Amino acid sequence: MKNKLFLLGLLLISSASAAQIGINTPNPQNTFHVDGAKDNTPTGTPTAAQQANDFIITSNGSTGIGTTTPNASAILEINSPDKGILGPRISLTSATMQLSGNPNATGLLVYNTGPVLPSGYYFWNGSEWRVFNTSSSGGGGGNGPIASIENIAVMGPLTATTDNGRAGYALVITTPDGKFSVRTFIPSGSAFSTVNLQIRNNTTGNVEIISNGHYLWSGAGGYQQNQLRLPPGAWAGDNALSSSALIDATTGARIQTASTNPYWGDPETYAGGMPEQRIYAWTTNSGTDKVFYKMYYMMGSSSPASVGNATTCPGGTCSTTKAFFTIDQITAP
Repeated sequence: MKNKLFLLGLLLISSASAAQIGINTPNPQNTFHVDGAKDNTPTGTPTAAQQANDFIITSNGSTGIGTTTPNASAILEINSPDKGILGPRISLTSATMQLSGNPNATGLLVYNTGPVLPSGYYFWNGSEWRVFNTSSSGGGGGNGPIASIENIAVMGPLTATTDNGRAGYALVITTPDGKFSVRTFIPSGSAFSTVNLQIRNNTTGNVEIISNGHYLWSGAGGYQQNQLRLPPGAWAGDNALSSSALIDATTGARIQTASTNPYWGDPETYAGGMPEQRIYAWTTNSGTDKVFYKMYYMMGSSSPASVGNATTCPGGTCSTTKAFFTIDQITAP
C-alpha cells in the first residue's frame, strides 16, 4: 500500500511539474518561470515591479524578460523602464567581413565599434554589412505621410582599381538601396586634376534615368537629360551632352572599357587647378519608382598636376588626394 501511495505521489508531482515549473517562486505564471529576485507573492499575479526581474516562457513559445505576460505575437518581449539591449560589439574591418568560419546569416545584427567602418549598428544583407541610417517617416500633418530620407557619405583618397578593364584610381559611393554607384576616376598615368565622375547602374538590366548635374567654381554650368540609358554593371556617363532625346550610354565612348574614359557631366572636376563643387540629381523615368537621389561631390589634391601611378600612389593609395561624396536617397510615400 505504501509503495502504491509513493508511486501516486510521484505521478502527481511529475504531472504538476510538466504543467508549470517555477524557480525561486511557488507561484509560476506559465510553463517556465524564473523569479530572479525571489520577490513574487505565493499567490496571485506579480506586480509590475516584481515582474521586472522575472524570466518566463509561455505555452505558445513566447519568451518574456521583465514581464510575465509576453505578447503572443512576439517570440520575445523585453520590458524595462531603465535598461536597454546591448548587442555584440565587433570591429568590422571591411564591408564583406565574415565573423567566423561559418557564413554570416542574412539579417545578422552587430554593433560596429570602428575604426575602419563608421561605428553604429550594422546588419548583414546577404552580401555585405549595411549600417542603419536615420530616416523620417510617419504622419505629415495635413500633407499626409512624409518622405523617408537616407543619407550616406564617403570620404578618402583615390585608390587603385581595374573596374571594367581599365587600370586607374578612384573613390566610389553607392546609394543606400544599392541600385546606383558613382565614382571619381582617373586612368593610370593621368593627372589628378583630370578626374571624371562616372555613374554605374547596379541592377541586372538597362535603366533609363532623368538626371541633372551642375558645377560651381568662379562660374557655373550644367547638363540635363530626359533619358540617359545606363547599362547594367558598367561605369558610364553622358559625356557632357544635354539632350531632351535619349542618350545611350550602353555603347561607344560613353561606357567604360579598356580604352575609353566616359564622364558624367562636365569633364574634369577641376578648374584652373582648383576643385569644383558638383551637385547632381537623378531618378529613373519609371512612373512607379518613388526614389530620388541628390548628390554633392568635391575632390582636392595637394599636387593636382601629378599623375596617378605606382610612385605617387604607393600601395595603390594616392595620399595627396582626397574626395568627398554625400548622397541623399529620398523615397516618397
